[in-house]
Amino acid sequence: MLENEGDIEYKSIFMRCDEVNKDAYRTVPSLVSIERYKSGMEKIWADIQKASGEFPESSNEEVTSYFINRFGSESISLTERCFFLKDNKSEKYFGTCMAWEKKKDDKVIPVLHWLAVDSEYCGKGYARVLITKVMKFFEINNYNETVFLHTQPKSFKAIKLYSDFGFCLTAKDVYGIAANESEESISLLEKYMKDETILVLKQRMIL
Repeated sequence: MLENEGDIEYKSIFMRCDEVNKDAYRTVPSLVSIERYKSGMEKIWADIQKASGEFPESSNEEVTSYFINRFGSESISLTERCFFLKDNKSEKYFGTCMAWEKKKDDKVIPVLHWLAVDSEYCGKGYARVLITKVMKFFEINNYNETVFLHTQPKSFKAIKLYSDFGFCLTAKDVYGIAANESEESISLLEKYMKDETILVLKQRMIL
């Protein structure tokens, strides 16, 4: 997740983007590069997730094991679809996101997955760079269809970014095993997001 804020109640939120807003796209800044996953980057992924506030109760080793168990059998997909941001000066990796696929009903759908930026690098537009990379990947690879994502109220800052790119809360769409609690999440998001942002989310919600 991107920038957790305290102990906010969990709700399962689904969003979808039927038409991307390319005005939200960001180019890769100088002194930063985007690299694809290579074998051995499991710990780097785990370190970034931990540094972003994800997996607060787990050790870095446990998060690394989670990655291996979840994605270890999909190394080819990872090398194509898992991206990292690297600070070329310090050679530190500090951001990651996946242009993933999931099964929804009987169809394979494109999913923006596991966006995370090290908290030391937040607020500088790097999450936008990663989202741009993923959305362009889907475009280049002929995914001429809706892109989905799954998130939660703790990631309200990321939800604002997703909205900027054209993602809307969706009240009925689901994939995987999570329930859809997007409508119920609004009352929580209202406590942490600006009124104008909440208004946009409500107006654009897909019922």
